[in-house]
Amino acid sequence: MLAFTIPDTKYFMGLLFKSDTFDDFCFRQGEISAFSHISIDGKRDMDYYEEADTEPWCSWAEIKPIVFQFIRGKKTPKNLKLVLSLATKDMASYENTAALFWNILFRENTLLCTISTTPATFTLDKIDEQKWAEWVIAFCQKHNIGIIKEG
Repeated sequence: MLAFTIPDTKYFMGLLFKSDTFDDFCFRQGEISAFSHISIDGKRDMDYYEEADTEPWCSWAEIKPIVFQFIRGKKTPKNLKLVLSLATKDMASYENTAALFWNILFRENTLLCTISTTPATFTLDKIDEQKWAEWVIAFCQKHNIGIIKEG
């Protein structure tokens, strides 16, 4: 597991909410405390769709306007927790992984991120976890997101 803070919160939030940088990620869940508390589950109701090959999780692009509407205003939210994951179509190079998560937590004016993996079967091998950490670091570099690794 990799944990890091992002010192330029404003820049990161701009990428997250006002650009398409994170749009291809799946949205797993979120919790926001602002003027009220809201929890959002990103799991699709598959009975709603006729296509059998639909991603089981909503994309960040679909959920982003809802979250942005809830947090926009003169004050920053007290807490913001978002769990994103890599889309199934982008996981081909991860051989024994069921999911790759990017957890974003904004609290007390600090933006903390952790990344984690869920193996498809039990293993002590950490190669997919290491590849995911490298991918996230490269993604941050590509988009000029400065990070400070924890621990």
